[in-house]
Amino acid sequence: MRKLTTLLLAGLCVGALPDGVRATPESRSAPLLLLIEPGSRAIAMGESYVAVADDATASYFNPAALVGQSKKKLHLSHTKWLPKLADDLSYEFLAYSQPVEGWGNFGFNVALLNLGEQIRTDERGNQQGTFRSYDVAMSAAYGAHIGDNTSAGIGLKFIRSNLADAGAGIERGRGVGNSFAADLGFLWKPVPSLSFGAALRNLGPKIAYIDADQADPLPQHIVVGVAYDVMDTQYNDLMLSFDLYKPLIADGSFISNLAKAWADEGMSNEFKEMDLHVGGEYQYGLSAREGEAFIALRAGLSQDTDGEVSTKTFGVGLKYNRFQFDVAYIIGSEETVVGDNTPISLNIIF
Repeated sequence: MRKLTTLLLAGLCVGALPDGVRATPESRSAPLLLLIEPGSRAIAMGESYVAVADDATASYFNPAALVGQSKKKLHLSHTKWLPKLADDLSYEFLAYSQPVEGWGNFGFNVALLNLGEQIRTDERGNQQGTFRSYDVAMSAAYGAHIGDNTSAGIGLKFIRSNLADAGAGIERGRGVGNSFAADLGFLWKPVPSLSFGAALRNLGPKIAYIDADQADPLPQHIVVGVAYDVMDTQYNDLMLSFDLYKPLIADGSFISNLAKAWADEGMSNEFKEMDLHVGGEYQYGLSAREGEAFIALRAGLSQDTDGEVSTKTFGVGLKYNRFQFDVAYIIGSEETVVGDNTPISLNIIF
């Protein structure tokens, strides 16, 4: 179990994407899967995506952003995760979104964190074979207009964390936890070039691996952000985005978490726990028909104050007809377990 223990301790230091070390309060939450954000485009823009999400990943980032998507969309992404620790860790994400006339927009996604093969040992350290560990979450989301320029959405997810199988002896029946959670989203577009977004994520009961007395809270958090189209012409588009991320981890319910987050500690500590995400995207059109074909250059910055980590991200994207291919590059540091990750994504429009 030594490898699994090392991975879990390292993983608890990882924030919304594998961009550095987050100290408390995320280190008190589980499972690890819910601390990773999907999509090469979003990652390349420093995760500043709550007011941007105009693809199938909206079911994760902000279910309200599903509204306005007029076509069916499919998203697939893969990340070789934490390569400095092991060569068999990976993060997979699959999402699909579809508008339904007269009803609104629906989205679905599945996220899988493969923690690789582990060695089972007994209480004396003798090897007893191997097993595989993983986290998985399945989500369904819905978004609809609540005003002329305003939309809201909700997502429901089932979470399963399989850290150890039902082994023999003292390990029988341990290491597996199940839970469920809800996400709430809001999006306001006062003008076509400006968007304000907000999302409350992972609102649900604690997850228990052994018994309820030792349950861990889910990584509940709130994200607010803004996106602005600085330039929008036939061949040149430039967008800037800005997000603030605030964890809401406590021992009580979500309502008590929200109250405690702003009442129990000094305001300076609360602001210190906020993470700043800034990103930008430039698109150069390759076709006279806007949005049909383009090449995109992206960059971002994730600033984790309490974790004392500043992470730079870069990426490129290429779209032709119905297909869009995106790559992101996350620069790690020698002080953290995070290596140089390269998430890749494919988006298909039907």
